[in-house]
Amino acid sequence: MTPGETKRLRRLEKASARKRHARKKGEKTSRRLARVYNQIAQLRAKAKRRAADWQHKTTTGIAETFSRAGVEDLAITSMVKSVKGTMEAPGRNVRQKAGLNRSIAGEAWGRTVTLLEYKMADRGGTVVKVPAPNTSRRCSACGFITPGSRETQAKFACKNPDCGFVDNADTNAARNIDHAAGLAVSGLLSPRQ
Repeated sequence: MTPGETKRLRRLEKASARKRHARKKGEKTSRRLARVYNQIAQLRAKAKRRAADWQHKTTTGIAETFSRAGVEDLAITSMVKSVKGTMEAPGRNVRQKAGLNRSIAGEAWGRTVTLLEYKMADRGGTVVKVPAPNTSRRCSACGFITPGSRETQAKFACKNPDCGFVDNADTNAARNIDHAAGLAVSGLLSPRQ
């Protein structure tokens, strides 16, 4: 969403909360509240259409440019499980986890991979799912996993004394995924190792 649309959505959500709070239990939804709900739905639908359009354009560009694409084999359904817990053993950081789950679901990683898979297959390419563990902690230059190499969310600096490689953490992870995908295609690495 654009900043203006985000501001408008926030304003509409506050208005709907006020109108809902003022309504008596069992009372019929007013036309004004129904109109606010409709405006919220329209804004969210527009954002969803934009995201789907971006995913289609991006995956088409990748499929037309490359013959092989490597992606992390993420267990998305496990990543977005609730941590609510029970009455006896309540979960911790439930609100933060709910926000993370919402953002993961909003990005629709699974749909992006699905689109990429069918578009690559249609053009004669392949999508290789690489095991996710250590892709962002392994050095793409020397191949070692040394503790503390991932200094920050954005910076990777290999702590191997013989290496000293420094790069952006996402770029380093992408190189590791590309390397593992190439090994999987050549048969040197099974995709589930």
